[in-house]
Amino acid sequence: MARTDLGEGAASVASIIAEGCVFNGTINVNGGIRIDGQFDGKLIVSETLVIGKTGKVRAEVETKQATIAGNLNGEVNAKEGVKLQTGSRFEGNIYTKNLVIEEGVYFDGGCWRSRENRPKQAPSAAPRVEPGVPQAKPANVTP
Repeated sequence: MARTDLGEGAASVASIIAEGCVFNGTINVNGGIRIDGQFDGKLIVSETLVIGKTGKVRAEVETKQATIAGNLNGEVNAKEGVKLQTGSRFEGNIYTKNLVIEEGVYFDGGCWRSRENRPKQAPSAAPRVEPGVPQAKPANVTP
C-alpha cells in the first residue's frame, strides 16, 4: 500500500527514497526529494530536500531549502533556508541565509551565510593532541 502521510514539505516532493532503501551516488532532482531511507553521496535539488525521521544522509547537498527531521552528516548549501526539526541530528557545515533550529536538535558544526563568508582559519603549527590518547613517535627519533 502506498504511503500517504509524507509530512512537512511533501507538496513539493518529486522523488522519494523510502525507508528500507539504500542509495549511494549522485542524485540531481528537478523539484524536491524526500529521504526516509539511507543516502550517501551528492544531492543536487532544485527545490526542497526533506529528510524524514528515519532518514540517514551522508552527503554534500546543494538545494533551495531543506527540512531535516532525521540524520544528516555533511555539507549543506541551501539558497533560502534550513530547518532542523526536533529530534534531528546534524553534523557538518551549513551555508544559508536562514537557519531554524528547534529545541531538542543535536547540532555539531558551523553555519555561515555563504561559503565566501566563512572565516579563513590559519593552520595550527602543532598537531592537535587528544587527552588520554597515546601519541605516535616519529620513526627517526631516538630516546
